[in-house]
Amino acid sequence: PSPGCPVLSGAAQPSGVRVHAHALGSGRRSAGAMPKPGTPARPEVSPNGPGTLRIAWSVPEDADPEITATTVKVRIVGSQRFQNYDHSTGKLVNKGGGTVPAETSEILLWGCEEGIAYEAIIAVMNGDGWSDMSAPSLPGCIGELKSRAKPQRPGPPKLDAVASGRLRVTWTLPEACPPIEASQVQITEVSTGLTLLVDATNGKLISTGRTTFGASRTECNINGATDGVEYVAAVCCRNAEGFGEYSIPSDSVANPLADTSGMQLVLHQGPSTEIPIMEPLGQGQMKVRWLLPDGAKSTMVKLRRVGDNNWYLCGGAAVTAPESEVTASGLEDGIEYESMIAFLISGRWCMESGISKPTCIGHKKLPSIPDAPKEPRILVDQAQGGVKVKWTVFSAVPQLTGCHIKVRPVGCRTWQYVHPINWKLTDKEVDPVPVTNLENPVLGLTPGVRYEAQVAFRNKLGAGPYSASSDPACIGRPTPKLMRCQNCFNDFDLQHAEYTKAPEAFWCPHCRFRRMDPFNAVIEPYGLLLCHILVRGTMSFSLDLPDIKQWRKDDQAVFMRMCKVDSDTCASIWPKKLTFEANGAEVFAIKEPEEGHIRRDVPMNISAGLKPGINTINITVEDDFLQSYVMSLVRTQAMTAQMIAATTPNLSEEDALARIMGLLEDTWAGSVDNEDEEEITCVISNKLKLRCPLSFERCTIPVRGEQCQHLQCFGLQAYLESNMKMRALNNRWTCPVCSCVLRPQDLRVDSYVEKVLSETPEHIDEVLIMQDGNYRCIEDFPMDQAYVEKEKAKEAAAREAEARTADDVEVTEMYTTIADGDDKGEKRKAAQQHTSVQKTLTKRQRARMQRSLEVAEGEENSD
Repeated sequence: PSPGCPVLSGAAQPSGVRVHAHALGSGRRSAGAMPKPGTPARPEVSPNGPGTLRIAWSVPEDADPEITATTVKVRIVGSQRFQNYDHSTGKLVNKGGGTVPAETSEILLWGCEEGIAYEAIIAVMNGDGWSDMSAPSLPGCIGELKSRAKPQRPGPPKLDAVASGRLRVTWTLPEACPPIEASQVQITEVSTGLTLLVDATNGKLISTGRTTFGASRTECNINGATDGVEYVAAVCCRNAEGFGEYSIPSDSVANPLADTSGMQLVLHQGPSTEIPIMEPLGQGQMKVRWLLPDGAKSTMVKLRRVGDNNWYLCGGAAVTAPESEVTASGLEDGIEYESMIAFLISGRWCMESGISKPTCIGHKKLPSIPDAPKEPRILVDQAQGGVKVKWTVFSAVPQLTGCHIKVRPVGCRTWQYVHPINWKLTDKEVDPVPVTNLENPVLGLTPGVRYEAQVAFRNKLGAGPYSASSDPACIGRPTPKLMRCQNCFNDFDLQHAEYTKAPEAFWCPHCRFRRMDPFNAVIEPYGLLLCHILVRGTMSFSLDLPDIKQWRKDDQAVFMRMCKVDSDTCASIWPKKLTFEANGAEVFAIKEPEEGHIRRDVPMNISAGLKPGINTINITVEDDFLQSYVMSLVRTQAMTAQMIAATTPNLSEEDALARIMGLLEDTWAGSVDNEDEEEITCVISNKLKLRCPLSFERCTIPVRGEQCQHLQCFGLQAYLESNMKMRALNNRWTCPVCSCVLRPQDLRVDSYVEKVLSETPEHIDEVLIMQDGNYRCIEDFPMDQAYVEKEKAKEAAAREAEARTADDVEVTEMYTTIADGDDKGEKRKAAQQHTSVQKTLTKRQRARMQRSLEVAEGEENSD
């Protein structure tokens, strides 16, 4: 049922819908006393995931008779037509649709487009009919709201002659936001210029009426066309914002008119001697057609852009009869052109026609500021030391009037502008240079410095955005900017990058990439496949990998790593956005982190996107200052914690003891004799802890950093495994004691601490290092040794008791009375009593037991 339709008690109703029959007569209410439900409140529309909207409403509870069903209608905001919700499918339909049962007050609508605002209305029904429609809901949108505009002009339709009096029009729909809802077809008689519309119901030609076709229709048949009359068709589309412009007319078509002799006659051919016709062909070409009058020997065809004052001779010469068409080339897409013709008759040029209808190739360009041009080129004359910036112009509406040029050294953050008169650089933006020059000199550049340039075009409406940066260019050879690496002690050319940290902390990118991820170690000596400091946002190159299959079998991989030049750490840092493509397919993409979120920057494995042989690599980078980044491709070998531990160097017992003595030198130093001088010395305790701060167990392989200034060691295996499990790569390799950077190459196994661990009991957690190099165990309580002796005696007694029990079992059969309730539990307790082993107690447990023993002894003495 729908609003306004009566509900009959004998008719079939949807499931869940009750029909109330009220008979007239005594004791019953009349139909006039039972009003239809009141208008419900407006529903609520909210997003509920990709492509899904949630529509909720409240059902009136005071209706009498009670509500039995609800109908829901939805439309795009601004649209003229609602669509019905079908409860059986959860989608919108143009006609029909199933109602929602009364007990349901919330639905999910599928198939909605993201970025489009929707609104909904509802009506409720009881036994007396449908209520009025509610007010529209507030708009609901999935994701961010897209910009709205009328549909663009469609492409030219296709018009075909089907039979006598019948034509067929087919067209394609352009992309639009909001989506296209309807199309309208316009038919024009070429001979008279009469324009009519196609009736959407019967296909007849009318001036007004129902002339819109649904969005699903891209073809229609025309009835009642006059045979022998030539027609053209045009199409326009409508969305929630309104109708767009009509398309370019189709090719002219006419149904032939047969005369009595069987000859086919056509009343009109389209162009005339008065006005030519222009037909776009694409690829910068347009055809101009006309009709030759009697006695014409040649035709002169003139062409110009709409709005220009000057005409240009098409083809450079007159067209000799009997040719009646010519193709103009070199035209610009999106620009409207118009033409006119003149004929040579009896040796005189005469009969100059009127101006044709404006026509353009493709979509017409609307007036706006110019778009961003293609990146320019910097041309260097090495002999003269001169530099020119060259650019490529394009068509715009209005026409281009000037070009702004700015130049800067690669790696610099500020731009300088080219003066239009003296061609020198200035810090302030100046007037543009003439755009028709196509190139402009630049003076005052420093030899040996690499420069890049950008250009922007201007027209009457203003200046457009700047282009991407050009390829770098330099007068002469670039001057190297060398920096000494403190790891490999080689000189590294920073090129255009800047390094502002301390020179004694500088590591070249090669060494930093090798140290970045020890669990994926760079294979030496040729594992660094590529290292490059970024200059532009796009980079393309070829990579030859003939042995990539064998590398995969050997558990080797190819990683892309990136860091900043101006940094003194080996941290992995990605720019804001990056896309890596190999052989035309995207391998990975780095996206800008959401607001309030921190992105984990880790090297990316690109092995899956590579193939044996030549690989074409394309990298696109977006960042505020991408010249500060350096990228590399490295060949790596997967390493486990055990493999890294096997390569950790050992410090001999003598060297380890000497280092410990050096660390404790200030601790054992005497007091200062000169009381007038005050000096604060940071000393460390001579107490050596034997438990690892990571695993809280006694160290198995004690290690310490080569530069660490503390006595305590930590377990090598625990340190490596904890770093392997850490997902944040840049948080790895920190000493758990002093928090300094500590990579596997900086670890040293302490043989002296190993000796101490092997010579001390398991319950000893700390020892004191003496001044002579010996050590002394630290006991927490004076009774600990006695307690240990007691425990040993108990363990010996328990072993003797177990031995006697084993001997008795061999010769004696024991009978035990077991209760019915918990026989398994008693057996389990007995087994635990015989098989239990005394656990090693912690310090706190031993202290608690010692206090209990002292209390017990005190009570016995008091008794």
